[in-house]
Amino acid sequence: MDDLISRQMLLEYIHGEPVGRLLCDKYNLDGLIKHFPSAQPEQRYTEEELRVFAHGISLSLLSKRSAQHWQYDEDTATEIKFLERLYEKVGADMRGKQK
Repeated sequence: MDDLISRQMLLEYIHGEPVGRLLCDKYNLDGLIKHFPSAQPEQRYTEEELRVFAHGISLSLLSKRSAQHWQYDEDTATEIKFLERLYEKVGADMRGKQK
């Protein structure tokens, strides 16, 4: 169950209660509530930016995997694992934007 409510819903609730209206008038709650952070997560990157990130990560992965094919290196193996996780995160963000 999502427990987040919008600022507008909060204001409507407070203004619907006699004590709420009194508090709003006395303490300027409307102004204070409008400065609360949004309950909705902000979009950090555009879909195009995420595609560019994914493309860059995939190119880096291709290069690292190619190097590993010719000569195994533990540091490169660690970088490959990191890039694979990063690629999955970016992919998840891209799928989330398509909802």
